[in-house]
Amino acid sequence: MAHYATSEREFADLYKILIGAVVPRPIAFVATRSAAGQANLAPFSFFNAVCQNPPTLAFSVIDRGPRMKDTSRNIGEHPEFIVHIVSEPIAQKMNITSGEYGGHINEFVEAGFTAVPGSAVDVPRVKEALVAMECRMTHHLRIGSKPPYTSHILGEVVYWHVDDSVLTGSGRVDADRLQAVGRMGGADYARTLDRFAMERPVLSEQDPRSVASFLASQKPIPVPRS
Repeated sequence: MAHYATSEREFADLYKILIGAVVPRPIAFVATRSAAGQANLAPFSFFNAVCQNPPTLAFSVIDRGPRMKDTSRNIGEHPEFIVHIVSEPIAQKMNITSGEYGGHINEFVEAGFTAVPGSAVDVPRVKEALVAMECRMTHHLRIGSKPPYTSHILGEVVYWHVDDSVLTGSGRVDADRLQAVGRMGGADYARTLDRFAMERPVLSEQDPRSVASFLASQKPIPVPRS
């Protein structure tokens, strides 16, 4: 087994380990627009849901050398964006948008997606996506001690688009119908159709290992007087 400190390896080598080990990663297919109104569409796999109240998504954009990529720059200019979930039927078109296009290129047009107006944010939405979440930026953090820096962007979901075809009668998203794809290392992707289930352990409140038993054993915290 290899053992080494981060400082002992080059950034490019560590990046290969990171994206090969942290898998599969969900894909944020992010639509933004510049202050001048130029639309942009790009996929990012450093992405996840990070809060339920309020519902909040986060994704990261690594700079292109010394310059921000269009997505992070656009959100700095116009702090709204739409995150789409990538289903297998649109995966090939999504991949087209990952090219190194200049800021003057509209990836909606380049990949052949249908752009429709956002409902709550002034950003175009991918009509073909089965799930889309309209967001307003809440945090835009710059991470790193030297280039390329990374923008870590958080946004509150303010409007939802969920296609009826992926919903169950109980209101859950059916994974078989959504057919989401995830990112692996290199050029590889993963499907989400081969799954297994594990039920969480259930502890009674009387079980000495439970949270309830632990809290009951603690001394009460005094309430400070005003």
